[in-house]
Amino acid sequence: MLLQTNLLDQYLEVQHQRLGFSGVLLIAKKDSIVYQGTIGMASEELNVPLSINNRFRVASITKSFTAWLIVQAAKEGKLRLTDPLSSYIPNRWPKITIEQLLTHTSGIPHNEGITDYWTIKSRLPLTKEQALEAILEMKLLPAEGMHYSSPGYFLLACILETVYKTSYEKLLLAKLPLLKHTGVYNIRSIIPSLTAGYHMMGDSLVVAPYRDPSLMKGSGDLYSTAADLLLWNNTCREFNYGWMKEGDAFYHGGGSFGCSAINVVYPKDSLSIILLSNVSVMPVNEMWHDIEKIIFNRPFEMPQVNTYIKITNPQQFSGTYETNGATLQIIAVKDQLYAKLGNNPAFEIFANGPLEFSGKKVNIRIIFKKDEKGNIKGLQVEGRGNPLHFIKNLHY
Repeated sequence: MLLQTNLLDQYLEVQHQRLGFSGVLLIAKKDSIVYQGTIGMASEELNVPLSINNRFRVASITKSFTAWLIVQAAKEGKLRLTDPLSSYIPNRWPKITIEQLLTHTSGIPHNEGITDYWTIKSRLPLTKEQALEAILEMKLLPAEGMHYSSPGYFLLACILETVYKTSYEKLLLAKLPLLKHTGVYNIRSIIPSLTAGYHMMGDSLVVAPYRDPSLMKGSGDLYSTAADLLLWNNTCREFNYGWMKEGDAFYHGGGSFGCSAINVVYPKDSLSIILLSNVSVMPVNEMWHDIEKIIFNRPFEMPQVNTYIKITNPQQFSGTYETNGATLQIIAVKDQLYAKLGNNPAFEIFANGPLEFSGKKVNIRIIFKKDEKGNIKGLQVEGRGNPLHFIKNLHY
């Protein structure tokens, strides 16, 4: 396979400048690596650059491993996919099956369904029993269909521990001994070569907020390297469970505080794309689609690094803008402007033209509109799907 490696190098550099992307990209045909690149820091504090061999937390990519282990357990006769969850974990949901947990069709909510998840429980080092209690107290979603659920995969990991009579971590190591640099993340162990985690707060890079992994068993608590994920892709070869599908590609993304990741496999082409970052909320799906265009020589436009101009009267833009119940505040501080949507943190915006602004790391454009007298009457926000039109509230 002939790749435009210079174009891929340039793409990583542009996304580093635009979005603050820090991470690694590995592309391989079967087990033959055709491109690998790194950009950014493994440790900002120690000024240590990233290496292709760094370990990254991979968040929900963990689910593909858990699904594979469940399928292996079924092949070994230790369980059946049609078995009810209640055969292994006592609960008040007698109709939920293992297969429904695998396919996110059990009705079990995602993490937000756990009482006080983000404010309290996500930060606590819960025991397995405490975590199970928090999950099993949830109310099932009434609607049918797929409802993505990390707690459902926590339950699958608990089923594996029950049938194999060992911990999820030991089972993973026993079933996948080739993966020498993959394991279960915890807050107590020192993990060699594990990257420090960061978070984009508006336009600023900060230390990632704390999140305890105790409620992420089997659903988001693994760390790995790009090379180990390539081994995994070539080992798995079963994409029925624990993966999403788009066109000819099977994939699973992952994101948590201090990590953004996506692992993509094209079985027909025996191709893998692995993108790992130690920064939260990176648009890894968007980046995958860009990289896919480069690989398959499809029409592609390199994202642009914005250039900025100085504005002479920032106060004219300040105020409150509204649309369909949403409120956007534009705040002028001396000669600089900040945008704040609802209760989200404010981020700095910079002028690309007399009426056009953007964030350095936030992929968004704000275009102000004037009335016939030259006064600012509203604005348009682009970059998050369909453009949103806000009207300036003159009486706020």
